[in-house]
Amino acid sequence: MIMKVAHLYACVGHHNSGDYMLGLATKRYFRNTIGKGHDVKFTNYDCRNPSLYTGAELKKLNTFDAILIGGGGLILPDSAPNKISCWQWVISVENMQKLIPPLHVVSVGYNLFYGQTMEMTSRKNSQADSSRIPIFKQNITCLINKATSFSIRHKGDIESLLKIIGDEYREKIKFQPCPCIDYVKDVWKPNFQTEHKKYIAFEIKDDREWRRYHKIKKGPYYAKLLIMVKKLLDEKKDVCYLSHDGSVNFYNFLRSQGVNIPILKCNTLNEKDILDQYSKVHTMFCSAGHSQMFCYGLGIRTISLISHPKLQYFCEDFPELLGDAIDVNNNIDKIFQIDI
Repeated sequence: MIMKVAHLYACVGHHNSGDYMLGLATKRYFRNTIGKGHDVKFTNYDCRNPSLYTGAELKKLNTFDAILIGGGGLILPDSAPNKISCWQWVISVENMQKLIPPLHVVSVGYNLFYGQTMEMTSRKNSQADSSRIPIFKQNITCLINKATSFSIRHKGDIESLLKIIGDEYREKIKFQPCPCIDYVKDVWKPNFQTEHKKYIAFEIKDDREWRRYHKIKKGPYYAKLLIMVKKLLDEKKDVCYLSHDGSVNFYNFLRSQGVNIPILKCNTLNEKDILDQYSKVHTMFCSAGHSQMFCYGLGIRTISLISHPKLQYFCEDFPELLGDAIDVNNNIDKIFQIDI
């Protein structure tokens, strides 16, 4: 029996290996659980495109057997900012109520940066619009009440969301780590070429640097990382830079300081190529959520450079990672105490 599923997520215009893989991983999760026993056929829907969730287009959604929402950090106000839902599924409460198929929300992330609230829609400043909060609260609680299942990817994310919508929704929200973790463990790891492991890799995100390094600031942070890279090179260690999404600011900074190391580019949207690049790494200094998940699933030692709350939450969800976690804003010098 064929089961037709509309998959709603940020499926358009990304060059981020994490966003790319979560599409595959979330489909696999659905196929193996909710859709088990069926021949599941997915149709991608861009959750950020409001024209897909109104009028005749909305009616098309009601021809599916199920609607899958997620994964990814969709609860974030400065990606696809709007006043319809105030998060990244741009659908009104009125139109959401018209949906007939069962809604399955899988491993959605509350993805706000340090100092950011749901009132802040700019990537450049903290200007707040308080009128957004009631819109978001009404929309997300409507979804929680309507959904057949609703899960969030970090326990810390659940607590952050409950602070807005109220603790009465706690029992309706399930903790479920991103399906990328199981995908990597089950699909990638059996093909993981351990004999190719060579590098200690650094992976440093570019976006919203003023929020990521809100206390230490970018200049001092990069300076500390430079000292660490030079220390490892002096010790004759093989060091590289890895970019899972095209971020190269720190790599270019190293070059400007006369430090030339290999770069592994994982923003190719080619699954085999992404795995081949990670296969060259045995230790990762990591500042990206999905890259951290990939490393964890593959058994690569992960030194989490916590520059976003989700990195901290992930380490708390998997406490064996906490020993190597570094709070870059408050304790960056711990990086020199790590035994490599």
